[in-house]
Amino acid sequence: MTTFDAEARRAVLSHSLLFQKMTPDELDAVLARAVVRRIARGEFILHRGDPSLGMFVIAAGRVRVSLVSEDGKEVTLGVLGPGETLGEMSLLDGEPCSADASAQEDCVLLLIERGQFLRLLRGNADLCLRMLAILTGRLRRSNAALEDIALLDLSTRLGRLLLRLARDYGVPDGRATRIEVKLSQKDLSTLVGSSREKVNKQLREWEEAGVLGKSGTRILILQPAALGSLD
Repeated sequence: MTTFDAEARRAVLSHSLLFQKMTPDELDAVLARAVVRRIARGEFILHRGDPSLGMFVIAAGRVRVSLVSEDGKEVTLGVLGPGETLGEMSLLDGEPCSADASAQEDCVLLLIERGQFLRLLRGNADLCLRMLAILTGRLRRSNAALEDIALLDLSTRLGRLLLRLARDYGVPDGRATRIEVKLSQKDLSTLVGSSREKVNKQLREWEEAGVLGKSGTRILILQPAALGSLD
């Protein structure tokens, strides 16, 4: 992995939703408490049931959050990227981690120990409000996903998911948008609450119709309007 100096760490925090309104002195105070963790692709960062270590800020790479059922089935809850945070719930309530988190790519993380971060929150009301906004945003996304599964057919659910991924992780690729995060058909199927076979069939139909394409292992969106909308 590449080096990650103090300036790079400050840049990550300054672009993070949680820390972006802090003054340079406040950012320096956070960085003084942060420890750099480097996690290789495929390694676990957290296991469900682990005690809270603190707040992780993703500086580089992507983190997959998932659950494993009693019969061994793994369900992907989401993928987090640079600037996003991990471990907030356990940090606040002191309960064990509620999900697994693994490095989907080589990752660089900033870890702020739980006691130190709680001291930061007690002394900064604006930081508390931004933490609430992040947690509320995740709750809203979870509610929206449950609503989609309950009320919408598969093609609509899958189309909305691809559009969200393109919005959050898309990069231009000619006239198309490439989703720059690797998700298997199994991942996609768990995110939309369907079987891998049905998701695979829908993806093939869109590829045959010229709505989707491929760039290596990445999905290309060629006709976004054909996938529906996020409204």
